[in-house]
Amino acid sequence: MLLMVQREGPIGRYRLKEVVGLSDHEGVVRQMLADFQEQGHVAASRSGCTLTDEGNTLLAEELNAHHIAAIKRFDIPLLTPGPIGVAVHLRKRASRVRSAMKIRDLAVRAGALGATVITFKDAKLRVPSVSPAFFEDYPDLGAKIHDGFRLEDGDVVAVISAEEAWRGFEAALTIARALSR
Repeated sequence: MLLMVQREGPIGRYRLKEVVGLSDHEGVVRQMLADFQEQGHVAASRSGCTLTDEGNTLLAEELNAHHIAAIKRFDIPLLTPGPIGVAVHLRKRASRVRSAMKIRDLAVRAGALGATVITFKDAKLRVPSVSPAFFEDYPDLGAKIHDGFRLEDGDVVAVISAEEAWRGFEAALTIARALSR
């Protein structure tokens, strides 16, 4: 929820409950916002909720704890057949990728349509379990991914396809949690 408040803010409670997929649970969203406000992480105004400095710090700490260097909208038609693309860049997690298909399945269980896992090792982008030469066939795509993130050896980029942005972000966070263990 803090990520969505940061990305969409100022955002009202009604819009926020739609963005985080809790349209039928207004009371839950209201209570979560009240708790965040009481803790000093969210500020409420007539224009909506925004993160405070403390809220931004908490969010940054949570993202860092899960090795998330970046999480953002990233639409690449070849990799995101659904209407929304979200990418999560994870630092030094490539060695944790045992099965790209299992990671994709995690994303689907979290509400995504699919996910493509890309590793960066020895200065090369790879799609594990698919084709070691994938980016040789699509050099422009490789350049877009490489330029879209500040990749270091051992990094992972997961590109998620989803019907709605919040589902893509939720799937991205699910992948990050799984690869953080």
